[in-house]
Amino acid sequence: MSRIPKLSLALTAVTGLCLGLASPAAAQSLTGSALEEAVVSSNADPTSSGNAINSTLSLLESFGSSEVPVSSVPGSSFGGINLPLDERITETKLLNKQVENAELRQERWTIASWSMKRNVEVQIVRAADPTANTPMLYLLDGVGAPRDNWWLGTGDAHTQFGDENIHLILPTQAQASMYADWQRNDPSLGRHQWETFITRELAPLVKRELGTTGNSGIGGLSMGATGAVHIANKHPDLFKAVFGLSGCYSPMDPIGRQNAHLTVTTRGGNLDNLYGPYGSERWIYHDTVGNPEGLRNQRVYLSAATGAFAPEDVANYANNNWFDMSSGAALERSSLECTRLLDDAMTERGYTGHKVDYAETGTHDWHTFREQLPAAWAHIKPALL
Repeated sequence: MSRIPKLSLALTAVTGLCLGLASPAAAQSLTGSALEEAVVSSNADPTSSGNAINSTLSLLESFGSSEVPVSSVPGSSFGGINLPLDERITETKLLNKQVENAELRQERWTIASWSMKRNVEVQIVRAADPTANTPMLYLLDGVGAPRDNWWLGTGDAHTQFGDENIHLILPTQAQASMYADWQRNDPSLGRHQWETFITRELAPLVKRELGTTGNSGIGGLSMGATGAVHIANKHPDLFKAVFGLSGCYSPMDPIGRQNAHLTVTTRGGNLDNLYGPYGSERWIYHDTVGNPEGLRNQRVYLSAATGAFAPEDVANYANNNWFDMSSGAALERSSLECTRLLDDAMTERGYTGHKVDYAETGTHDWHTFREQLPAAWAHIKPALL
């Protein structure tokens, strides 16, 4: 018998999982290929697919997820791979401020970073009428994390926050980084020391340059949700609130481990360069589910969807291929299970400041994330303003 290529097996595994993630109404509205019909319509009950998640992700890991082009992951355009380093950088320095859109109060700052050993570009949206206590909100991007932060485009942050008196801080070019401090530089992805950069370099610099002593919050989607919740948990002295949209919050959990694996390897990186050997100290350090103590006194908002297709989700994929649909469903269902784990961990410890929304339909796409952003902001806003 001929050997089936790994990629075909992997795609088949993902598709098999996603065949159970559709509503009948969505199925009837799809007019694409028979395979697309199958992806959307074979099972109207998304809860029946929960047990298949672990098996599918394990299959993908054994096949080698670097072979799976997860094109539907937010921010999938390449925008920051292996940027040049400068070992001569020994201190944090603001090199340049460039006005990108005066009407939107949007700027791009170039910052020499001693931890990253390179110049890091950060987009800033200034508050409309800032005062000394104007708060700041850091927004972390998804896996692609291009030079133009997706929150300011597809993420529609200008609409959500345009009338709010808050400074937005948006790091760029963090592709597949998990917004973490990596153990080693990666031959494909370069140098990433994002936790150190955000907390020890960027935070004091923006406060000084913006002239504010206000509160800070942090939030993100997908990979950015993972990073934001971890950073808030480990640095409660810096952040009063955090939101995570469709993230995974424990690399020690089988789904969270595979999420990290997919994030890094689908962009050509080596996961050992991120956390080191599985189960080692750095893996445990990033396990927010296992130890969420830093979130105890913060306002926390989490959300995730089932991965089931509503008619608007089908329309959202109208110009994409069936793999975008199936991977988007699988990734979102995985995020749902990850979110439940952190929700349960905080609830069991008696936390009272967190709110979690579980959407009955929605895939791992900006269409879903934008819908949850107003609720996320409404929940964390009282802690910042």
